[in-house]
Amino acid sequence: MEIQAIGIMGANTTGAGAAEIFLKHGFQVRLYDDFKDSLNVALAKIAWSLRKEGKEELLANIEGIQELAKFKGADIIIEAASKSDEERKAYFAKLKDHLDPGCVIAARCAVRPLKEIIAGTELPKDRTLGFHFIKPVRSNLLVEVVRTDEAKDEYIEAAVNLLRKIGKTPVIVKDNPGQIVERLIRPFSLGALRLLDSGKGLPHEIDAAFKEVSGAPMGPFEAMDFAGLDSDYKASEAIYEALGKPERLQPSATQLRLVQYGQLGRKSTIGYYIYEDGRIVGENPILPNLVKYLGLKKIPKEETFAEIMRPVVEEAKLLASEVMASEYDVETAMKLAMGWPKGPFAYSREQGAALEKKKVSEFERLDTF
Repeated sequence: MEIQAIGIMGANTTGAGAAEIFLKHGFQVRLYDDFKDSLNVALAKIAWSLRKEGKEELLANIEGIQELAKFKGADIIIEAASKSDEERKAYFAKLKDHLDPGCVIAARCAVRPLKEIIAGTELPKDRTLGFHFIKPVRSNLLVEVVRTDEAKDEYIEAAVNLLRKIGKTPVIVKDNPGQIVERLIRPFSLGALRLLDSGKGLPHEIDAAFKEVSGAPMGPFEAMDFAGLDSDYKASEAIYEALGKPERLQPSATQLRLVQYGQLGRKSTIGYYIYEDGRIVGENPILPNLVKYLGLKKIPKEETFAEIMRPVVEEAKLLASEVMASEYDVETAMKLAMGWPKGPFAYSREQGAALEKKKVSEFERLDTF
């Protein structure tokens, strides 16, 4: 099957960004939101962007709607809005009455398994899959395509072909908690937080060391602030619970404290860093109150990199064995999602000796002093 008509549920940043991309590639789009103001703002942003690029004529191909019945005729309906379980079930219950035969449903799926999201709904399981657009949606090329055992190959293939037509790189993932990207972001963030809590550097020192050795555009604390500490902590908690509470993925108490204080990163102008106009202008002054040994010990940049990347590599191996993901897919997903020049397996091959776990002496244990 070939997908031409696109329905998008949710006029948030993800929904509006996806709608604009589809428009620019010649697709017909209907953008739904139950809040009229949100819908009008999203349509105004899309119109502004298209006018700036001299593509105003494409506005004839998008329609803002507030009735699910107007999704009739869509070849795919993409859920973009972030809603509670109850709200999603209510939407899906109404939506099923307006689906054409063969219409694909792409549920918003990043942290929780897709089978949990659609459990108890009457969505056609053979035509239901998950999409995880990586932010920023307009510029990040990766989309994780999540499949359950019930999804038929023809619909997965149609979704993958659609994403390729709009310049995205789809990676098919067998349904699991966190898929690839969110699952591997957990050890990445937690490795950095363990360094912080053990006194082995300030956030800017840890970020700088990681970026210098890896070639990455962002360090772990910058990445957490960008994502939002509340979102990052919530994802950590959900994946930790879903995997049976393994000690290696236990959420950070330091991060929880910042979330409780409402210091959520860029969006609140303070997280691990302080922000003005989206730029870092300082480090959070309350960190010394939260971290007992903050910045007490300086370690080589290679050791900082190893302490962060080692648990990512170990988790990547575990994930690949659990869901039969190929090394290529894991590498592709992490490189595109994080902007890394290499994936975790490539880092492991190139810096194998540095990533080997070193024995910790009593002199490394700060509480013994």
